[in-house]
Amino acid sequence: MSSTAPHQALYRRWRAQTFGQIVGQQAVVETLQNGVRSGRTAHGVLFAGPRGTGKTSLARILAKAINCTDLRDGEPCDACPSCVAIREGRTLDLFEIDAASNRGIEAVRAIRDLVQYPPGELAHKVFILDEAHQITKDAWGALLKTLEEPPEFVNFMFASTEPFGFPAAILSRLQRFDLRRLTVPEIAGKMRMILEAEGRAADTDAIDLIARLAAGGMRDAESMLDQLLATDSKSLTADRVREVLGLVDEETVEGFLNALLSGEAIVGIDLLDGLEDQGRDLRAFTDQAIERLRAALVASLGRGSGGGLAAAGPAALSAAARRLASIDPVHPGPGGLRLQLELAVLAPVEARASALPPFPTVERTTMPTPRPAAMTPRPAVDAATAAPSHTRQPAPVPASVTRPSSSAPAAKSAAASAAPPPSAPSVPPTTKRVRTGPTLQFLLERWAEIVEVISKSPPTKPLILACRPVGVEGAVVTLGFPEAQSFFKDVAERRRAILEDGVSRVLGMPVSVRCVAANVEVSALPEDPDGTRLLSEFRRIYGDDIVDVGDVG
Repeated sequence: MSSTAPHQALYRRWRAQTFGQIVGQQAVVETLQNGVRSGRTAHGVLFAGPRGTGKTSLARILAKAINCTDLRDGEPCDACPSCVAIREGRTLDLFEIDAASNRGIEAVRAIRDLVQYPPGELAHKVFILDEAHQITKDAWGALLKTLEEPPEFVNFMFASTEPFGFPAAILSRLQRFDLRRLTVPEIAGKMRMILEAEGRAADTDAIDLIARLAAGGMRDAESMLDQLLATDSKSLTADRVREVLGLVDEETVEGFLNALLSGEAIVGIDLLDGLEDQGRDLRAFTDQAIERLRAALVASLGRGSGGGLAAAGPAALSAAARRLASIDPVHPGPGGLRLQLELAVLAPVEARASALPPFPTVERTTMPTPRPAAMTPRPAVDAATAAPSHTRQPAPVPASVTRPSSSAPAAKSAAASAAPPPSAPSVPPTTKRVRTGPTLQFLLERWAEIVEVISKSPPTKPLILACRPVGVEGAVVTLGFPEAQSFFKDVAERRRAILEDGVSRVLGMPVSVRCVAANVEVSALPEDPDGTRLLSEFRRIYGDDIVDVGDVG
C-alpha cells in the first residue's frame, strides 16, 4: 500500500530540534544553554547572520528550552508536551511572524494586544519575528516600550540578515547573537548524515560540490540535495550535480580563465558560444569562474592548490579577478552578461594594443628654418645692376671657403675672386621627428562638440561631463576626473573605446584616451577666433563651470 503522506521539504524534515543538532554555531549554543541552566535568558534576543545558518531554528529551540518541563542540562528534551506542541506548531502561545509582510504599526499594535494576556498552555509566551529589520520606524517606536518592560511571561526573539537596519534604541534592549557562515566540511558532514538516513549514495566530489555551492548556508545545501535526490535513484556524481543545477564543468571554467589571462579572445568567445548552446546559466558560470580564480590567486601566494592557473602569478590573477568582479550579473547593462564576459576576455588584447605607440612618428628630411630677415645676409648681385659702392655690402664667405693668403699666386687669387659666391650658407640637412596628433589648444577648441557627441549615449554622458582634458602627448589624449569622484575614472576605463571613438570622430583623427585623477582649476577659456561660440557651447553644457586644465595630481 503506497503512502499518501504529503512530501515535506528536506530542510524542514532535517531542521535542528535541539541545541545538540545545531551545526557550526558552538559558541552561540553554549551561551544560550548557560542562560537556560541559570534561568537568566534575556526577554529580548536577536539572532543575526547570513541566510540558512540556523537563526530561526535557534529561536524555536530556545522557545522549547524556556518552556520544557524536562530540561536536561540546558537542553530541551523534545519529548514533553510543551516541546512537542512547539515542534508541531500546535500551541497558541508561540507566534512566528514574518516581519517582511507584517512590518507596519498596525501589526505591532496587534502584538501589544496579545502581550498583555498570560500564556494558556506554555510557561512563556514567545514572539519570533523573522526578517525583523524590515519593520518600519513608526512600528519600532510603538514596540519600544513593550520591548523595554515586557511582562515576566513574555519573550521576544528576532531573526535578521541585516541587523544594521535596527534602530539603536532597539538594539540596546536586545541580547545579540551573531551566527557565522558554515564551512564546507560542516555542511558536507550533515549531507552525508542525511544521505545515509535516506538510503542514498553520493560521490565525495558531489557532496563537496554541493557544500561549496551552498556558500555557507545549510538550508541552501539541503534544498539543492532535495532537488538532486528527486531526479533519479542512482548514486549522485559531480557531473550529475552540474547537469541538474546548470553548472559548467571544471575544464570549461579553466579554459575560459586561461583565455582571460592570456588574451586569447577567440578561444574565450568560442567557449561562451558553447555554454549558450548548452543552455548554461552565465550568472552561475561567472560565480564559478570567480571562485576558481580566487582559489588560484590564493595558491599563487603559496597557500593551497590552484592547479595550472596559479603559475600566472598574483599580479595577472588579481587583474583578471578585478575584471570579472566588476561585472554586475544582475544588471550587466547594454549587451547583457555575455558582452561583459567577452569584454573581460578582450581586455588583455586592448592593453597590449595600447602599450604600442598608437601614432607612429614620421621620419622626413627638412631644411633648416630660415633665420629672421634682419639676420639674413644679402645675396651677391651682378655688377651691371649693382648699387653704388658705398651702399653695397660685401657678400658673405662660407665657412668652408678659406680666404687666399697675400703670398698666394695671382692666378689663384683671380680664380677665387671670379668664383660666384653661394646664395646661402651651406648647412647640412637635418632630420626631425614629427609627431602626428592634436594639440591641447585644438582639443579645447573642439571640447564642447566632443561633449555633445559623446553625451548622446546615456551610459557615457555622466562620464564625459565629469572629466576635462588635462593633456595631449602625441595622439594620446589624457582626460582628468576629479579626485573626489575617482569612481567615474574606473567606469570610464571600462568604456574607453566609446570615448576614443567620439573624440576621434570630432577631431577627425584617431586618438587614444587615458583616464587619470586630476586637480582641475577654474579659469577662463583661451582666446580664439571663434571664442564667442565656444563660450556659449561650454556654458550650455557646463553652466558657468568653464574650466581649463590645472596640474595633474
